[in-house]
Amino acid sequence: MQDYSVSMYLRQNWRDQRLSYRSTSAKSTEIRLGEGSWDRIWVPDTFLRNEKRANFHEVTVNNRLLRLNSTGYLWYVIKYVYPFHFISSKKSN
Repeated sequence: MQDYSVSMYLRQNWRDQRLSYRSTSAKSTEIRLGEGSWDRIWVPDTFLRNEKRANFHEVTVNNRLLRLNSTGYLWYVIKYVYPFHFISSKKSN
């Protein structure tokens, strides 16, 4: 068994019609929600298989982004540092 560590961006999107709004500008139909907004609305509880532990990347600031467009579509991006183990199916001689 070998251990690895990967830094990655997990990007997810979904639609919540309760968050739709009437845009006041024809130019901009998307807003970036502020720091901590992911604590006040529903976001998917995603898990990674074979995870030993996963850490959110929080150097200087949280590396998360949440955008909402006027039709209720959300775009959520988070940076993970993900240590995992790999079990090789090959047998060494």
